[in-house]
Amino acid sequence: MVLQDLYCQYKPLLFTIAYRMLGTVSDAEDIVHDVYIQASEKTIEHIEKKKAYLCKMVTNKCIDHLKSARNNRQVYTGPWLPEPLILQENDPIHEVIKEEGVSFAILLLFEKLKPMERAVFILREVLDYDYPAISQILNCSVPNCRKILSRVKNKFPLITEELKPAFDPKKDEIIQTFVIALQQGNIQTIEQLLYQDVTLYSDGGGKVYAALKPVFSKGLVIRFINNLMSQNRNAEEPAIVQMVNVNGQAGLLVMGADQVKTVICFHVKDGRISDIYIVRNPDKLTHVSFKGL
Repeated sequence: MVLQDLYCQYKPLLFTIAYRMLGTVSDAEDIVHDVYIQASEKTIEHIEKKKAYLCKMVTNKCIDHLKSARNNRQVYTGPWLPEPLILQENDPIHEVIKEEGVSFAILLLFEKLKPMERAVFILREVLDYDYPAISQILNCSVPNCRKILSRVKNKFPLITEELKPAFDPKKDEIIQTFVIALQQGNIQTIEQLLYQDVTLYSDGGGKVYAALKPVFSKGLVIRFINNLMSQNRNAEEPAIVQMVNVNGQAGLLVMGADQVKTVICFHVKDGRISDIYIVRNPDKLTHVSFKGL
């Protein structure tokens, strides 16, 4: 099999590994592309397990990137949120990616893990690799891989819980109701859809309007949403809100006259919205376009 065929076959898988590891679409795409270029400069025909080899290259590049990027995130202005992944039905990535492991809730929990911990957890719990394969990819002994995973589960039990959330058939309906209420300015309905201790995270990167800290409690979240709606009403050209698939779940795309202004996604639990994630940093929306939406 020629390298181009390998790249086409495994690109969606390699991208999902990198995106889960990094939480950034642009960096994930760059790393997958770099791996392809690096592989093209080598002779890999003699390598028996080519898929494992490519996964190893991507995973280790992600680990190196995280070690260098972590300091940048520590000086980030306001809450750091992942770059939203807008999925479409005809996208090859849509075929291999699952809601588990790409939601904003789980990606933010991954941020609490060290790079090696994140790699072991994703390979084992999300992608269901066996320990010998993980050991080969990470150059880490099987016993150490087991210890790392056990330590993660003990320190962060929520990660396992969030990985496979309970199926909620009304999740999309709740978000649709929220969108309609948002468009109508119906604060009472919005209030009914929120948990009392709902948390709102807004990522403006210091470049656009956003809260510099997470907003806690229903009252303060409502006030923040009111401010956003007021800004939209007073704008020369009010934004258009459209429902899209964000990280495997129903979310919102807020479009201005000529560009995407905001992407919003939610964490729905027990029939109510427990967390709201608002990405407004323009650098994190450059990969999102109107095409096909």
